[in-house]
Amino acid sequence: MRKKTVRLEKRLILLFISITMLFVLTTGVLLPWRLYTRDVHEARMTAREISELIRVGVLSTMISTGDSQKIRNIIQEYQKKTDFQFRMIRSKHVEKQHGVKEDEQATDDLIRQVLATGKGRDDWRDRTTYRYVAPFITDERCQECHDSVTGADIGVGEVLGASEIIFDLSGKEADSVRLVLEIMILVIGSLMFMSGMFFMIVKKGILEQEDSVE
Repeated sequence: MRKKTVRLEKRLILLFISITMLFVLTTGVLLPWRLYTRDVHEARMTAREISELIRVGVLSTMISTGDSQKIRNIIQEYQKKTDFQFRMIRSKHVEKQHGVKEDEQATDDLIRQVLATGKGRDDWRDRTTYRYVAPFITDERCQECHDSVTGADIGVGEVLGASEIIFDLSGKEADSVRLVLEIMILVIGSLMFMSGMFFMIVKKGILEQEDSVE
């Protein structure tokens, strides 16, 4: 009977270890993925919100004063609240009419696609660097200041330029790694404690009673 009890104890220990490993593996796979998708979704939403705020701010300033320094000051205020890199890119319409200043030219295929199609696009520079490029689309108000490439009044729905917003998510990645480690330690500790308590209850309440009866 003692050998049978020992075998049962070993089986219980293996069962507890298997359950603990299952929970650890499940948590280790699902939790990082959930945190990653959360951070990506948050970056995309924030980029679109900032892009729209900048578009409204730029349009309002251009119509009221046309002061490019005031526009840059507005963008810098946004950057203080949400850490990101920003660049404005001019389309061929604006380049021909006003020339090019600083770094306002298209530099890669993604930006050129946005200027050509008028649709926002995003990509990843590397594992933690997210970029969103949004177009500046003309409306009736833009016709007061801008001409088309041919010199005629620019049409509604044309692409005047694009905004490039870049986020460095390495800090969020580090926070997520710490959170995963903390949760893993908590899960392992809790499961080991519960497994130990359950094993002792089974051992004292069932296995030892069977040995005493035998």
